Amino acid sequence: MNTIQAYKRTNGTVGIRNYILVISTVSCVNSVSSKIAQKTGAIPINHEQGCVEFEDDHKRTVLALSSAGRNPNVAGVVVVSLGCEQTSSHSLIKSIQDTGKPVEFVRIQDEGGSPEAIQKGVELVKKLQKQASEQSREECSVEGLVVGVQCGGSDWTTAISGNTVIGRMTDLVINNGGSVLMSEVAGFPGSEHIVAEQAVSHKVGLEVFQMVDELRSDFIKDHGQAIEKINPTPGNKAGGITTLVEKSMGNIKKMGSSQVQGLLKLEDKIPYPGLWIVDSRVQGPDQFSTSGFAILGANVTVFSTGRGTPIGNAVMPLIKITGNPASYQKFKSIIDFNAGVVLEGKSIEETGEDLYNLLLEVASGKQTRSEINENFEYVVPRELKRKAI
Repeated sequence: MNTIQAYKRTNGTVGIRNYILVISTVSCVNSVSSKIAQKTGAIPINHEQGCVEFEDDHKRTVLALSSAGRNPNVAGVVVVSLGCEQTSSHSLIKSIQDTGKPVEFVRIQDEGGSPEAIQKGVELVKKLQKQASEQSREECSVEGLVVGVQCGGSDWTTAISGNTVIGRMTDLVINNGGSVLMSEVAGFPGSEHIVAEQAVSHKVGLEVFQMVDELRSDFIKDHGQAIEKINPTPGNKAGGITTLVEKSMGNIKKMGSSQVQGLLKLEDKIPYPGLWIVDSRVQGPDQFSTSGFAILGANVTVFSTGRGTPIGNAVMPLIKITGNPASYQKFKSIIDFNAGVVLEGKSIEETGEDLYNLLLEVASGKQTRSEINENFEYVVPRELKRKAI
């Protein structure tokens, strides 16, 4: 099976969900957008920004908000504004409308207060939900699918079974014409030469080396210590990972044997299908990487965790897998797939094919644990600032 049942968007992209979002333009309106979402079952996009930001930071805020609405999994958006913030509601709305999807608008200062804005927002969400319910899934090629691959809360099994199984799935997605995004640049040091060897060209390989060299240098300049001082994390070490090199060797297993086509920044577009490295040098939790995938238009992320994490995303399902059989038994309420069967004798190839088939089922509408549990995290990934030498 190499097709999915999905929603064909008017701009040529493919959506695997019909989410309705309620997007705050500024942190002042987060409570209003949350209440609109709670009363309707829509998904809120809240954040702590939107006003009194420097230009580069505000550009990243607007990119994150507009990209959430533009994501192919989103069927409609209600934008909630205060009325005097830095974020331009008009520009935000137009950016989302350019994808051909409906956008509604609530300005609290026009409505007379929060209760009035909430009432109007609820009415607008219900209108969009009715429109979305009238859309039907159609047979689509895997060529339109964009898949993120990520790991977090890793332990010793993540490299051996979890990420290795993801790597087999990555190859199947690529071989069938789809795209895969991989980030976690801070998890590359020590294995960058292997990533470079899988590059499609000498130029791309050199870009990989430069990216990691800059990351190492920036850590020393900005923090006075090497990245190895904070990575692996305490949880990684408790799970049996001893060094960053060991962690990075497991991290890059998610690439499989596919060629790296190039590096992408969050403001870029995916030029053509294949495996891409997202050069998002953020320092923070896994939500930064998964939100980065969503910004670039990912439909779904396959997320490996040895120790267990409930993380989800507001605009795409996360397929949570573990390479640890004990973790699978313990965390069945948050884990979708047991890659730990590899440790019990099942082949990586067969387990990877099983994961690929689950991916196609999720793309065709099967809900993941992150969706069932309503884990809808979404953050603005802040880029680490490079200092002049």
